Amino acid sequence: MKAMKASKLLILTINVLFFSPFIYGQNQEQQPQKTPIEVASEQAERLQKELNLKDYQLFLVDSVLQRNFTDLMNEIESMKVAGIQTRESYKSVQDKWTAKTDLAFERIFDKEQFIKYLKMGGKYKAYKKNSEKEKQQ
Repeated sequence: MKAMKASKLLILTINVLFFSPFIYGQNQEQQPQKTPIEVASEQAERLQKELNLKDYQLFLVDSVLQRNFTDLMNEIESMKVAGIQTRESYKSVQDKWTAKTDLAFERIFDKEQFIKYLKMGGKYKAYKKNSEKEKQQ
């Protein structure tokens, strides 16, 4: 049950971080938006608790998240400046960076941790299906 809550919180945090400026506009009464670095640190701490990460894993996870969140925000900002407004475009960019993060985490986590991470995000079935396809080829 904790894993599902953490997973939902992770997804919600990412969505709020990346899509709130587009949904709510430039409302000046809103609290200041967290930086990608702050969000990355919070997510890394949550993953450390949920997956029992070792110190070196926490460092690597935090580094990956900081880099990927920052690069994602830069790409989204470039899209805004270019006038791109379709939700699908933003979703595809988010999916690209999520895939890069997952790939990095697969290298950082041990097998058990990575499976738990995938289950937290509801991605394990797709991963298992892809793994079975690769084995058949």
